[in-house]
Amino acid sequence: MKKEGLSVLLLVGILLLALAGCVTRSMRAPAPPEEVPPLPVEYGMEEAAPSLPVEYGMGENVQAVSFDATIERLVIRTADLELTVPDTEEALDRIQALVEELGGYVVSLDTYQYQEGVQAVVTFRVPAESFDVALDRVKEIATTVRRESISGQDVTEEYVDLEARLRHLQAKEAQLLEFLDQAEDTEAVMQVYAELSRTQQEIEVVRGRMQYLENRAALATITVNLTPDELAQPLEVGGWNLPGTVRNALELLLNVLEFTVKALIYLLVVGLPTVLVVAAPLVGLVFVARWLIRRSRKPRR
Repeated sequence: MKKEGLSVLLLVGILLLALAGCVTRSMRAPAPPEEVPPLPVEYGMEEAAPSLPVEYGMGENVQAVSFDATIERLVIRTADLELTVPDTEEALDRIQALVEELGGYVVSLDTYQYQEGVQAVVTFRVPAESFDVALDRVKEIATTVRRESISGQDVTEEYVDLEARLRHLQAKEAQLLEFLDQAEDTEAVMQVYAELSRTQQEIEVVRGRMQYLENRAALATITVNLTPDELAQPLEVGGWNLPGTVRNALELLLNVLEFTVKALIYLLVVGLPTVLVVAAPLVGLVFVARWLIRRSRKPRR
């Protein structure tokens, strides 16, 4: 009798949780982020035991709608700069000092050694409130700003959805803990414990995702490509300017073509008549000579 009463209590509680999740989930479907990697699929509740609710997704999204209008927006800001600088190593030192001054850190640094100097690509992160200051200070180092790209990704909606999901999962966890304390049957205990483990695992995943978004929004990312002035100049070897050489070669080609056309015209207009005048008597003499030779070879009767 006690076993049947516990089973009925467990079934009623599960049905109430499933009904609440279905009703509130139908009010609003979360929009997935466009760039930030999504939550792993394997941590969803689609694999829950058949006798327990199948999904525990966004059970409190209706409350998240009103909450979304009051919280501070989370925007992941990034920038990409290409600069020419007088000295790459000096520019790197100034950027490193700036990052430390603003309370940030360098993520990566790649350098490339050339005969004309060193080219470098540095990526660093600074507090989001210092993003504009960092950009202005970095551009002061440059001789020329060759390219500048700034972007921002708003992840506020996803974060609000995660908060609502976390509250729902925590409520579900508390309910399952109550069921676990009241369960006396071994099979019921194992079933509730399995669902509790899955719920706690999903809570950790949601918390990790929220911390990731908070960190990405709190610190802006800036990537700077530093090129020394010598490398940025047009290709020049031993005083030879490549664009000027190409231009001179084209001019020479045009002059050669012009000379060839003029020569052909002179040959046709002047040379051909001259050849005809000189060659005509010679051709006549050849024919006369051949005629005389044939005549002399004929036998006499």
